[in-house]
Amino acid sequence: MVDTRFQAICEAAAVAWDVPAMAVGASLGGRVETLEIGCDPGTRFRIASVTKPFTATLALELLDLEASSGVWAPDVRVRHLLSHTSGYDCEHGDLSRFGEGGDALDAVVAELPSVRRWLGVEQAWSYSNAGYWLAGWLCARAAGSTYEDAIAERILRPLALDATSFDGPADVPGTGRDAEEQPYPPARRPSGGLVSNVEDLLRFGQQHLDTPGAARMRIVHGRPVGGVYGLGLSGERVGGVDVWGHAGSYGGYQSQFLVVPDRDAVFVGLTSSSVGKQALREIEDAFFERAIGARREVPDTVHLSAEALEAFAGTYANSDAWTEVAATADGLVLTSDDEEMPARPIGERKFEITGGDRVRDRFDFPLEGFGRFGGRLAELVS
Repeated sequence: MVDTRFQAICEAAAVAWDVPAMAVGASLGGRVETLEIGCDPGTRFRIASVTKPFTATLALELLDLEASSGVWAPDVRVRHLLSHTSGYDCEHGDLSRFGEGGDALDAVVAELPSVRRWLGVEQAWSYSNAGYWLAGWLCARAAGSTYEDAIAERILRPLALDATSFDGPADVPGTGRDAEEQPYPPARRPSGGLVSNVEDLLRFGQQHLDTPGAARMRIVHGRPVGGVYGLGLSGERVGGVDVWGHAGSYGGYQSQFLVVPDRDAVFVGLTSSSVGKQALREIEDAFFERAIGARREVPDTVHLSAEALEAFAGTYANSDAWTEVAATADGLVLTSDDEEMPARPIGERKFEITGGDRVRDRFDFPLEGFGRFGGRLAELVS
């Protein structure tokens, strides 16, 4: 797997996207190989939302998926929290305000009833970190411990994931526009607090493939813009083969965790860059070529009338972002955080960004009056 050609692809991607440190690894049929660029073997990175499959694994062991959350509306079940189908917003401000103490998760959960609810359950998939804070809190209560101790006792120690923890910084600093030097807020930990390395994540992925009950995480519960979502794992098809996993992005780090059950294959990519996912995309395709014999397909551009494009124009907002959408002659332009991003239509209500740091990211308009940017619903406000 990690031959001269694969190494050249990794090195070229790191240079093209100015990624200072990158570690990648693959397990094919149990054979593990890793490659590091700009860092040492075993280097720990912040893995961000790759923490979510850990939280979902813990929840499947401790919680009844059909149980009510007890905090949000009664129709919101545990499975809705884990599949981002609760209808509730993603964020709740800067959680560092809850401090570094062991009661931080309790404190944010006490405020979760005030999080805005956009829709009813299962009306539209919308990424919700808040749902994972609530799921982690429920796991802690069921375990009779803290969330961190429950993860350590039931997942990290049994699998000998010695490099994986919520403690301390990563071994390399995050870089880019999203770089964050402050400690990761404990209140956010169930949605993205782990630090880990390639070897541990490959072992975690292999355990997922070897555990029959883990297949429950790959049952489709929601449909984001680019595939499907189960419980803590997103899904897509590459060359007719199901691929499941989770990406992560926080504080100048971006990561990818993938499993291919039909090929007994796992891929992990970790970077210390706010645009690291762009470098990893080419590397992932090289992995897919080896494991599956195909790359991700590039969707065709579809033609939409000027009237159809203009119907999407306006200002969209949620709890943590404003996005301006303008129609052009052949597509749309998004403006967010003072960055303009041209996009082409790849469906009647679906678009793909064609330039800038978010090139190839997708967004859509799943319901009248709503856009979905970065996987998060935003309401048309003007």
